[in-house]
Amino acid sequence: MIRRMMPEDAGQVEALVKTAFMTGIAPGLSQAGVQTFFRIASQAALLLRLQEDHLILVHEEAGQILGMAELKQGAHLAMLFVLPECQGRGIAKRLLNALRPHCRQSQLSVRASLNAVSFYEAIGFEKSGSPAELAGLRYQPLVCHLSVTTMPADQPASTLWQK
Repeated sequence: MIRRMMPEDAGQVEALVKTAFMTGIAPGLSQAGVQTFFRIASQAALLLRLQEDHLILVHEEAGQILGMAELKQGAHLAMLFVLPECQGRGIAKRLLNALRPHCRQSQLSVRASLNAVSFYEAIGFEKSGSPAELAGLRYQPLVCHLSVTTMPADQPASTLWQK
């Protein structure tokens, strides 16, 4: 089930995001990058963003949060994480599909970790600049031009994004 993150979910979401980050992204970063990310992913930071113009959705099964996605100001994908043991099950695509109706621009941007670029390109995102680094976090800017048609909720997420 996909639903909005509630304040009481902050601890579980922080743990999920940090687990996925430490497994897939942190090994290639400096200690400064890890510290930057941990500040961004803290419970306090998540709770603050819930009060701002951010939409955070979670994918939950049997009371456990397996994935999360954060949309900033209706135009930027700030975070998309799935527990490592649950990756490859379509959770990230379902989260993107659920975010789509909340996008307020004709394109969606993301600063993707370098190891996630192929995932984003496979669903229609395109590089929009050179790889860069900010506060120790290395990323690839990408953008996806959103289709203007509305797809049914059960439509695979990859069909929501046009290349």
